[in-house]
Amino acid sequence: MKLLLRQVEQYTDPGDLVLDTHMGSGSTGIACANTGRNFIGIELDDKYFQIAADRIAESQRGQSRMFT
Repeated sequence: MKLLLRQVEQYTDPGDLVLDTHMGSGSTGIACANTGRNFIGIELDDKYFQIAADRIAESQRGQSRMFT
């Protein structure tokens, strides 16, 4: 997951918008939340979408320190 964080930091700037068209469990969204990027994620599977939404919301509240 640290690789994903490095990629988000290397290829985008704080405040940029990152689009993840295959969101899965939301790791890209968490990386964005932890580095000041905006995020749009698309996931067709309702189960994975809810998992991702919960993980990203938790990260935005500062409860998840996955990348620190």
